[in-house]
Amino acid sequence: MLSRAATSLALLGRHLERADHLARILGVHVALSLDRTDEPGTEFWVRFMELAGWRGSDTGRRDQAVEMVVAGTLGPSVRSSIASARLAAQAVRPSLPSELYEQVNALHWRVQEAVWQPDLYRFLMDVQMSIRLVDGLLEDTMFHDEARDFVRLGKFVERSANVTAVVTHKAAELADTPEDALEWTAVLKSCFAFESYQTRYGGGVTEERVIECLLLDGALPRSARFAASSALEAVARIEGNARRSKPLRLLIRLNGMYQQANTQSITEQPLDFEAECRTILRMLEIALRETYFHPSKVPAAVAGEEGRGMPQQQQ
Repeated sequence: MLSRAATSLALLGRHLERADHLARILGVHVALSLDRTDEPGTEFWVRFMELAGWRGSDTGRRDQAVEMVVAGTLGPSVRSSIASARLAAQAVRPSLPSELYEQVNALHWRVQEAVWQPDLYRFLMDVQMSIRLVDGLLEDTMFHDEARDFVRLGKFVERSANVTAVVTHKAAELADTPEDALEWTAVLKSCFAFESYQTRYGGGVTEERVIECLLLDGALPRSARFAASSALEAVARIEGNARRSKPLRLLIRLNGMYQQANTQSITEQPLDFEAECRTILRMLEIALRETYFHPSKVPAAVAGEEGRGMPQQQQ
């Protein structure tokens, strides 16, 4: 496959996953700010903006945070991620089923033209459910070949990074406070896993169980371990049995981290675990570019997302 096509396919999966992630964590945090008995201060929104990839932002108001994460241009946003996904889809239009491409294109125009302030919840749900539809079309209408595997590679590398960041940052934030079931429920909802958690665990929501569920469970599609394993499977299929490339070795290493970790060690040093994952993802970013995407002209990282594992497409 041409490096240009591989780049665009991976970016399609990566940017759709990011748009879904941003829409979900924004909706959950807006609801959490309303559910809390105390009025969340500016630090609540500053921490949220960091979680959304806007590192160094001093935004401390809900309306500002919503505006930036939905439509901002200086960092990751729902609108920019969907626009990038559409751009990537256009570059590989002949490789995609018409129904899939049309869904991405239609979502792009709805997001570009939407006025979300009157009903933010409906807008965010439309984004999430539209991306679920694209996921279903990908699995049900495309050949399960190299093109599909590059889309899945982008999607699951992005998911692994996002879920790990959400869980570890919340664990660090709540380390010196009494366990807050409301906050950890919000983490589960941010990762689209609250109902799955309820079917597996009884007795309420606790930090240890959330970490076990979202980071270490190999059977939950929304967990970081499942995502890393799926990315590894995609690379293994792309390469076949011909070689053992650097991306494959790094994904084996990333999988090993999730398989060997335990909830206690992550609870005690959550940011150390996240930093180790981020280091591997940064190396993976370079290895993917050199192995599959070179000489595609893509910068190494997205604003606010340094070392998150996949390159950003030039626009």
